[in-house]
Amino acid sequence: MTAYEIAGIFILSNVAAEPLVTKVTMRAIFGTGILIFLIWITSHLAIINKLTPIMEHLPTVVVKDGQLDEKALKATSLSLNQFMGLLRTKGYDKVTDVEFAVLEPQGRLSAFPKSQKRPVNPSDLNVPTQYEGLTLPLVMDGSIIENNLSHANLTKEWLLGALSYQGIKELSKEVALAELDTQGNLLVSRK
Repeated sequence: MTAYEIAGIFILSNVAAEPLVTKVTMRAIFGTGILIFLIWITSHLAIINKLTPIMEHLPTVVVKDGQLDEKALKATSLSLNQFMGLLRTKGYDKVTDVEFAVLEPQGRLSAFPKSQKRPVNPSDLNVPTQYEGLTLPLVMDGSIIENNLSHANLTKEWLLGALSYQGIKELSKEVALAELDTQGNLLVSRK
């Protein structure tokens, strides 16, 4: 959501609430219609690439080669303290650890570490790994998720048997979460 859309929603709520004060409904309906149209137009104009710089900020590089660009930081109206807070949320406490940092139009920070500061991956060490995939929740808050069971080609009987094997007698009272990993292991979190 752009800043224009958020501002439009606030203005729209004020105009729509006008009949509560003035008891003139027609003016509020007309004003609401005009505002909805204007919000719709500005959101569609923001999509046009030539108008994007006018409608919203472009991405701004605030760190390049581990050096802070103070002019770029000032242009974003962000204090150094705010920037350092955003950088810490990305896991970096030193500007010198970052190759590039870009302040995105939505206000988020993208930080790209220097190659020496990147975490080591198994591929860096030529270590083979197995496919992990996503775990599939089969039980949440003591209720069986039938759709996920059928997606995994499993039956309710199989699930109850696997839970019984782990010492669970009453599903609704004992299981907060039961997930199936890609290796077929049932992982249970008890209440």
